[in-house]
Amino acid sequence: MVERQSKTTRRKRRSSATLARLEASRRRRVEQLERERENERRVDAALGPFAEAVTAIEAVERRLEDRIGALGAQLDRKLAELDRQRAAKVAEFERSAEQVRADAEMEIGEWRSVMATAVAEIRAADVGAAETAVLLGISAKAVTALSRSAAAVSEVGGQRSDADSVRAETVDAATSGDERAMEAPVDEQVAPSERDSGVDVPAD
Repeated sequence: MVERQSKTTRRKRRSSATLARLEASRRRRVEQLERERENERRVDAALGPFAEAVTAIEAVERRLEDRIGALGAQLDRKLAELDRQRAAKVAEFERSAEQVRADAEMEIGEWRSVMATAVAEIRAADVGAAETAVLLGISAKAVTALSRSAAAVSEVGGQRSDADSVRAETVDAATSGDERAMEAPVDEQVAPSERDSGVDVPAD
C-alpha cells in the first residue's frame, strides 16, 4: 500500500515538472511571437515616415530645378535688357561725341577765321611774311595759308560756305604741319640766315 502511494507521488512529481517545462516553453514562444509582432509594428510604423520623406525630397528637388530654371531665365532676360541698354547708351555716346566734335570743329574754324583775318591785317600793314611768322610764333606755311584763306574769303564775298571750305582745308594743312600745304610763292622764299635759324618763314 505504501509502495503504491510512492509510485503515484513520483509520477505526479514527474508530471508536474513536465508541465512546468512545457508551460515555460509556451511562455517563451508567446513572448517571442509578441516581440516579432512588436518588431513588425515598429517596421511598419517606420516605413510610413520614410516613404513620406522620400516623396518630400523628390518634390523639393523638383521645385529646386523649377526655381533655378526660372531664375536662369530671369537672369537671361535682365542681361538681354542690359545689353540693349548698353547698346543704346553707346549709340547715344557716339551721337553726342560726334556733335561735340562738330561743335568743336565749327568753333575752331571760327577762330581760324579770326587768325586768318589777323594775319591779313598784319600783312596789310606792310609786315613781311618772315616777320609775321616770327611775330606770331607760327611757321611760314601757316602764314601763307592763313593769308590765302583770308584772300579767298574776301573774294567769295557773301558765299560763306565756300569760304569756310577753303579756309578749313588750307588752315588745317598749314597749322598741322601737313606737307601737302601749299608752298610759299617764289618771291617769298626764306633768306639763308632765316633757314639756318630753324624758322621756316618766307621773306617778302
